[in-house]
Amino acid sequence: TGMPTLMQSGMFEVFVDGKLIHSKNAGQGFPDTIDKIRWIYKAIKEAK
Repeated sequence: TGMPTLMQSGMFEVFVDGKLIHSKNAGQGFPDTIDKIRWIYKAIKEAK
């Protein structure tokens, strides 16, 4: 499930099973490329 921040922060972070997979705040930017999206999907698939 997605857990939004309580207020607008500009942060975009993706966690899978409690592990940080992608963080805009850490310099990875918004997941707006195929490579970034594939990385996130791969992490989700491996967690199943």
